[in-house]
Amino acid sequence: MGEIPDRHVFLTTSMAAELAPYMAITQAVRRGDLSVFTAAVSKHAARLQEDGTYTLISRLAHQVVKAGLRKLHISYSRISLQDVADRLGLPSATSAEFVVAKAVRDGVLEATIHHEEGYVQSHDLVDVYATQEPAQAFHRRIAYCLTTHNDAVRGMRYPPDAYKKQLEASRGNRENAGDDKTDEEKAQELEDELDEEY
Repeated sequence: MGEIPDRHVFLTTSMAAELAPYMAITQAVRRGDLSVFTAAVSKHAARLQEDGTYTLISRLAHQVVKAGLRKLHISYSRISLQDVADRLGLPSATSAEFVVAKAVRDGVLEATIHHEEGYVQSHDLVDVYATQEPAQAFHRRIAYCLTTHNDAVRGMRYPPDAYKKQLEASRGNRENAGDDKTDEEKAQELEDELDEEY
């Protein structure tokens, strides 16, 4: 997911006027308030269309809601759906329930929705680093790297004395390069030479 730029980028003298719409949008995203975000986008719509970023920025509405939900999740262990709707600028508690359900399903929040009572209960945050899970993941990664290394070394290993066989084969090919005769022809030539000598 994209990062929100620091404020000092927006406050330089040469860029302050040019980036004013984007600063307003950034502040709205940081707050996580959908109504403020919608107001900022509608106020600067002409400038955003001129820059060609209107469609891109209008897609940020879902990220604004996610940012607001994360803040609420950290701040409150239990919060009513109506309060979620009020703080995020959503039209009703029902729409807040749908948004929270999607966030829970997507893994943005660790929470349980209690429909009858109309509130969201956050789960206790577990310190993952206090468990064995990071050590096991690290061990799996190291084992994979070592296996890959060993396979690469094994694959590059040259068989012992293979160069000797190759050398002998190349010498044998040079000596036998002129010999295209069969064994029977060679035997006949030997007999002829022996007959001539006697």
